[in-house]
Amino acid sequence: MKRMQRILHVAALIFLPIFITFCASTGLPSLSLNPATQLESDEKQIWESSLEEQGKLDKSEKVIQDPLMEEYLGDIGLRLLPAPLRDSDLLRFRFKVINDSALNAFAYPNGAVYVHSGLIARVENEAQLATIIAHEMSHSIHRHAVRSIRNQKNKQLLYIGGVIGLSFLFAILTGQQLEEGDQVGAQVLNNTARILIGLGLPLAILASVNGYSREMEREADEVGMGLLARADYDLNEAPKVFVLFQETYGDSVAAENFFFGSHPRNSDRIGNYQELLAGPYAGAAKEESRIKNTEAFLLRTRVIVRENALLDIQGGRFNLAQRALDRVIGLTPRDPIAHFYYGELHRLSEKTAEGEEKAISRYQIAVEYNPQYPEPFRAIGLVYYGQNKRAEAKEALEKYLSLEPKAKDREQIDEYLLELNS
Repeated sequence: MKRMQRILHVAALIFLPIFITFCASTGLPSLSLNPATQLESDEKQIWESSLEEQGKLDKSEKVIQDPLMEEYLGDIGLRLLPAPLRDSDLLRFRFKVINDSALNAFAYPNGAVYVHSGLIARVENEAQLATIIAHEMSHSIHRHAVRSIRNQKNKQLLYIGGVIGLSFLFAILTGQQLEEGDQVGAQVLNNTARILIGLGLPLAILASVNGYSREMEREADEVGMGLLARADYDLNEAPKVFVLFQETYGDSVAAENFFFGSHPRNSDRIGNYQELLAGPYAGAAKEESRIKNTEAFLLRTRVIVRENALLDIQGGRFNLAQRALDRVIGLTPRDPIAHFYYGELHRLSEKTAEGEEKAISRYQIAVEYNPQYPEPFRAIGLVYYGQNKRAEAKEALEKYLSLEPKAKDREQIDEYLLELNS
């Protein structure tokens, strides 16, 4: 009963803000055509709702607090921004990163763009990251959220209720997967919907989970390509983002890949970009001087790539985690956290005596680079404990507690030490 009451409560949070009475036309000009555009009454309500949602989302533990990363994404956004909007106070883009391994990104109508760490971790260069940002910025510039809600309202109220209801059901099913212990299945369904549902963020659900119409998505692709061209990015990298997703998930709209929402299949998306490269952007695509990658991309994304690797390890995506950690260690060979995560990768993916030895070797490298880092000592102690190497386990666990005297698991570690000392 309590579960059902919670479901009904959350449903009310989702549905009520959406059922706004619209009498306006669905046709809206791009904000880049006239930066002095005045927002219409229903659009103002949507923007106000956007600000409220962002306040909830930004206060949640899911948003990564990384000012340098936000500044870096903002620099890319400024580079992509159409000239007419650069001096406008109407649409100000700002960027946040959500700590989630899903391949996802979404934009609010007022220019707040949220990119998931999983997507940042898996793109290969700045041009590919810029492709995603340009696409999401295009949704805001062309007022797709307002147009979409108006279209749905004009068709019938039941439509949007049904669409968001499906997302709501999606989130409930994901929760059930977790309750039943199916960690991998829950990850495939992804926790994005559950997060947004739990916080009561209908506009984020519209942009992130449901997606816009195929026509609007194609428009965002085309407009985004124009932004990339004017910003001097390598246009040949744009379709590679979708090739990467197709290689990972196949041609269907995979459950984890909410970046596509109700969008075209991956192969259709690749074809759209290839048509643009062969047509209006054929000349620009041949220019070798365009930006493909930067040192800033490598440095600013390093920590996100590393931390997302841990999410991949916990989600059982070991090959992705290994590639990510190799990338991080290639940049910073003496990163103790990356080596500790590599130890966790060996321990959890191999589950053999050889895997445990590889794990201990990585933990010891982490300790060598940072002798005050407690987690590797804990990991070493627990591996040795499992191997019944009592002296080694005792030494490592005591060192862990000396470095982390207020450890959350201190009571359990004390129990292990009591046993080892007996």
